[in-house]
This record gives sequence, C-alpha cells and structure tokens, in this order.
Amino acid sequence: MKHFIDVINTKSVIVIFAACTSTMVCMKLDFFFDVPTELIGIAIVFPIVFSINAAYSRREQALKHYASMKACAFSIRMAHIQWAPVNDNSHLERLDRIYKNIFNGLFEYLKSKKPTTETYNKIIKLFSEISLSIDTIRNDDSHRFYREFKINDQLRFMVTEFENIINIKNYRTPNSLRAYTKVFLNFFPIIFGPYFAFVATRYGLVFGLTLAIIYGLVLTSLDNIQEDLEDPFDGIGSDDISLNFPTMLEPGSLDNE
Repeated sequence: MKHFIDVINTKSVIVIFAACTSTMVCMKLDFFFDVPTELIGIAIVFPIVFSINAAYSRREQALKHYASMKACAFSIRMAHIQWAPVNDNSHLERLDRIYKNIFNGLFEYLKSKKPTTETYNKIIKLFSEISLSIDTIRNDDSHRFYREFKINDQLRFMVTEFENIINIKNYRTPNSLRAYTKVFLNFFPIIFGPYFAFVATRYGLVFGLTLAIIYGLVLTSLDNIQEDLEDPFDGIGSDDISLNFPTMLEPGSLDNE
C-alpha cells in the first residue's frame, strides 16, 4: 500500500480535480458526447507504458553494469593482495584510497541533477591512478607472483562498465516522447470531460465523477512511475539503485596475511 501511495502526488490531485471540474462544467452546459475510449489507450497509455518499459530496462542494465564494475574492482584488489609480499599492505591501502575516491565521485555524479564534467574528469584521473598502482606492484621486486595475469583487462572492463553507467545517467527517454505524453496527459481532463458528462447523464453523476477520478488516477500514476524509473540513481523512487560503497571492497574485508 505504501508503494501505491508513493506514486500519487500533487499532479494526480490536480488532474483528478480538473477532470471532475470539466465533467461538471460539461453537464451544466449540456455538452456531452461518447468519446471512443480507445483514444486513451492509443494517445496516452501506450506511450507511457512504452516509456516505463524503456526506463525499467535501463534500470536493469544499470544494475548489471554496476555489478560488473564492482567485480572487476574486486579482481584488481585481489591481485594487490596476492601479489604483494606477505604482511605488506601498502599496495592494498593505496588502492583502497583510490577506490574510495572513485566510488564517492561516482555517487556524486549519479545523484546530481546536472552532473559536471569536472566530476567526470576527476574519476577518469583516478582510473589512471589504478593503472599506475598496478605498475607499481608489478615493478616491486619482492612481489610474490610473476605469472602473467591480465589485470589490465580487468581495469579496461571496469572503465567500460563505468562508461555504460554514465551513458544510462545522461541518455534517457527521448524528450519528444516525454513532451508528447505530458501534453496529452495535461489536456486529458478537457478532452474527456464531455465523455464523463455523457456517462454521468446515463448512469448518474456519482458514477461519472468516479470514472473521471479512476481515469485520472491511473494515468497520473503510470506517468509518476515512469518519472521515478527515468533516473535510477537520483534516490527519489522506491525502486532506485542503492548507491553505497561495495561491501566486497571495504578496507579490512580481505587483508594480506
């Protein structure tokens, strides 16, 4: 029930009020006619549902990319643990500091309404520090493993997943489709006021107003769901992705012993 209430907001109340007012005015003016209800499905419901599906798919893709990014980061961290001399945590501590700054920068970028290039460039610079950290431990004559390990590939995959996440943040539902949906949603009370008045004249005022309320509630709820899913990182919707520092990368979770 809580999640249902979450998708009802001021816009829902305004649209419902406008639909009921339009119905009453049309009845006063004896202006009513039977509007094809298929028009709602074609003009409003289908575009909103299409947008919801696209937004949900982006959320699922974001989860996959984020999980892959964390897995690559974990692989690099394991190399810093296993390659370093026994009881030498200097390489690991260096990497942990870089990870902390990377994920803090990533969270700042994703939660921002208007992400800045400055934050993005700072994260890219931190990725270069990971590469330098890998070279540092490789050049340490006392490291324990000399076999070839494609750790640079893990860094490349990590950067690739980072870029995928950034693209999901910056590129969303086409603006033209969103504008089209909002225009029809806003004009819905006026367009269908005569139809609700027509229903009210045949089945009673209460039924006509109830139908107006239900239509308004359903359409605005669908639109609000789409808005919540549009940006899976902003922390507004109940289904947004939780942006916390990965537990698997916590300092102290795995030490060099």
